[in-house]
Amino acid sequence: MGKTKFIVPKDGVGDATLQKNLDWASGQGIGCDPIQSYVVCAEPATVRYPATFAVSHYHRRKGGIENTCDFRSTAQTTTKDPSHGKCKYV
Repeated sequence: MGKTKFIVPKDGVGDATLQKNLDWASGQGIGCDPIQSYVVCAEPATVRYPATFAVSHYHRRKGGIENTCDFRSTAQTTTKDPSHGKCKYV
């Protein structure tokens, strides 16, 4: 059985681009309640964490299809779980 894949922003991607990814993924009906309230998956308070949650959750909801993870070359796959604190990606 393969390792679970997560989608994370590439290093160096700016906050404005991360915000666009977050807004787009959230608008796809993926159930982003934990990030829309900026409570659980928005800590620490940077756009990187909620954007990571949104793109990873979108990818998972689409069945892990490879072409749902690129986000205009601003995201990449990893097997390292980006969960932190109470924010769980699995």
